[in-house]
Amino acid sequence: MSDYNNTIKVQLIGLDEARARLSLAPKHIEEALREKKTLDEIGTVLVASAVKTIAAGGRPSLYKPLAASTIARKKSSKPLIDKGTLRESLDYETNDGNLYLTSVDYLKYHQFEEDRTKAKFPARPVWGVQDEDHEEIIDIIVTNAQKNL
Repeated sequence: MSDYNNTIKVQLIGLDEARARLSLAPKHIEEALREKKTLDEIGTVLVASAVKTIAAGGRPSLYKPLAASTIARKKSSKPLIDKGTLRESLDYETNDGNLYLTSVDYLKYHQFEEDRTKAKFPARPVWGVQDEDHEEIIDIIVTNAQKNL
């Protein structure tokens, strides 16, 4: 199991939309959000989204360009794409009703703008819920919450 000291809290918006769609009580939503099946499905969506974000060079907005010295060293101007180590490390784990997004340790220097004393490059976030992911995640929650009725 991974070390969860460096965590990102993802707040899902649109739960009111899920409740309205099925007139679900909050307890049905909460039950669905603690089930491994629901968390696995959401984790799969978020990992695929992170891979797309890297391939696109940042989403919803593009990453700041690499420094000329980095481009010369890498022989590429694409941020976060070199050997594929970071991209291949993107994964998730579920534990005790929680979803944890996992990756190589150095992703934390790319993910966050604040507290970047060691990093000498701009933040290039990978993890996040994109607009296109939102509806898919709500559908996952609604489908699994319906099974709890």
